[in-house]
Amino acid sequence: MTIPDIRLVPALPEHVDVWKAMREEPVSRRMMPLEPATRESLLKRILESTSDLSDPKATSFRWMVELEGRIIGTVAARELSRFHGRVEIGYMLSSAYHGRGIGTRAVTWVLERLFEWPFLHRVWLTTAADNLASQGLARKLGFTLEGVMREHYLIEGQRKDQQVWGLLRSQWEARARLSAGVADAP
Repeated sequence: MTIPDIRLVPALPEHVDVWKAMREEPVSRRMMPLEPATRESLLKRILESTSDLSDPKATSFRWMVELEGRIIGTVAARELSRFHGRVEIGYMLSSAYHGRGIGTRAVTWVLERLFEWPFLHRVWLTTAADNLASQGLARKLGFTLEGVMREHYLIEGQRKDQQVWGLLRSQWEARARLSAGVADAP
């Protein structure tokens, strides 16, 4: 299967309606703990984030996933703590683009940039316990399942378990060495 070329572009106010529509898709509502959000609240989140990883004061970053000139998803890094060396990532694609490797490519791109920060030690993400596709993406990128918070949130009126996945710098670097075909010397 050929994975289409994608670009990650800075999230801009004009992307808010596409993002809101993705959040309202049945798959998103069924698999993600999305609190109700207005157009205005999503616009505020876009305006409060940046795509500039060199901004020393920023703690929230967001990009939109673009395929053939069309916005089809988003990837975010938030709650950055430079002191603790950690950041949480999240991602979402329009359901029409699931299962094509696009999410994996987009998240990989973000991880590559995040781990360029010398202070970053850990990246984490959360997923619903029944969101097998998101768990597959986490595993493929080297994340480790660290725990389950039982009945942690509501999705469509039902209590759901939330999984916490973590990726340490050492795991990311080992994965990169393997990808490059470089074996560890004794």
